[in-house]
Amino acid sequence: MRAAGLIESDPDEAHKIINAALNDDPDDPKALYVGARLYIAAGRFGVALQMLRRVTQIVPHKDVAWNDLGMCLSSVQRFREAREMFLEAAKRGKDAGYTANVAMTYQEEGEFKLALRWAEKALAMDPTLTGALQTRGFASLALGDWKTGWAGYHAALGGKFRKIIQIGDEPRWDGKRVETLFCYGEQGLGDEIMMASCIPDAARDVGKLVLECDSRLAGLFKRSFPGVDVYGTRRMNNVEWPNKYQIDAGCAIGTLPMFYRPTPESCPGTPYLVADPERRLQWRALLASLGRKPKIGICWTGGKKWTNQAGRAIGLEAFRPLMEAVDAEWISLQYKDPQAEIAATGLPVRHWSHGATTTDYDDTAALVSELDMVIGVHTAAHHLAGALGVPAVVLVPSKGLWIWAQETMPFYRSARVFRQRDGEEWRRTIQRLAVDDQLLDRLGREGSGGVARSGAVDHRAHDADGGAQAADAQVAELVS
Repeated sequence: MRAAGLIESDPDEAHKIINAALNDDPDDPKALYVGARLYIAAGRFGVALQMLRRVTQIVPHKDVAWNDLGMCLSSVQRFREAREMFLEAAKRGKDAGYTANVAMTYQEEGEFKLALRWAEKALAMDPTLTGALQTRGFASLALGDWKTGWAGYHAALGGKFRKIIQIGDEPRWDGKRVETLFCYGEQGLGDEIMMASCIPDAARDVGKLVLECDSRLAGLFKRSFPGVDVYGTRRMNNVEWPNKYQIDAGCAIGTLPMFYRPTPESCPGTPYLVADPERRLQWRALLASLGRKPKIGICWTGGKKWTNQAGRAIGLEAFRPLMEAVDAEWISLQYKDPQAEIAATGLPVRHWSHGATTTDYDDTAALVSELDMVIGVHTAAHHLAGALGVPAVVLVPSKGLWIWAQETMPFYRSARVFRQRDGEEWRRTIQRLAVDDQLLDRLGREGSGGVARSGAVDHRAHDADGGAQAADAQVAELVS
């Protein structure tokens, strides 16, 4: 069908052709199938899903239709149903990709042993299959086999979400000493922060390390990694700094752990980022003006559709039991403006856009450095807290990412994993946290004035010295 070749180059024309064909015959399987592919390309998975269901009814022997139906279901986070479709495809066709897709559904559901088993089945059919290698990598990382895990993780480089960047024709780095190594970020902000723990290791092993990162991280990385040439030009075109270097090899930042973190135990777990001292002073003055209660940063939503956004959407209202149980000042670390939600709940949460919804993560780093703790669903703020050594409680969905699959987070000793139970609503998870003695004890030790349980009176929270109560107005204006 001619429309298939127009999906990317001229989707409007493709749509006209498909629509005309379906007007003539609403059950034309080719038109339905190509139409579904068109809607998939546009991210309209719900419509594509229904068209593919009809295709599998009309021509049930077509394995590719069952597979694409499974991919649509995966895209809307319905992994159990998707797995059934992939198994139907595997009955009708001997494509290793169908088996790899079964593995992927188990991985997304946090069933890492089953994911590993099915990935191995797919690799027995095709040892070079990228999807199976990637799933084996994620599952192995989650299960603590990091040597196998990082190899699979590296195999995914060059895909949709992890682009390869080259300055010229330099080869990929093999871990051996070179004079000038180009390292680049290629994932989300949190991943970039986490993998940056390996930057000091790489810098010691090469003559000169040149790092290209997200513009929001440039100032923070420059201060934290002296001797490394840092450029915040990721995603920018026509930059001129590459003309200064003769690059000998290139390496994605997500590949560095393959050389420097072969086991969970090989992670130092110690802080490696350094916040701006002057900005820290500004935040310290403002936070001190609030009194001596513990200052706790919170984040209640995070991720994108393909990183379990639905599972990480806690909602601020779910934090009410914690706020009623713990006498503290609550500071929003939401990276999208949450003022309307805060107002709707009436909960005592402060949001300073200059510290959270900023284009310069140096502002956020300085704020987080002055907090007593960070609590919430895992976002870049938790990676930042861990990299700065700030105590944190990470609320992990029952179907979590491999990073948080273990009971501790090897990259960050200061982070504690608190896991949602299967079938448990987030409010109940937070109710359990609100009476957790380990949390309350830690806040008592870490907090600037200790923590009071609900109903108790903490007089220290009301007698902060006059200087703290009357923080300089100019400082307050800087961070408002």
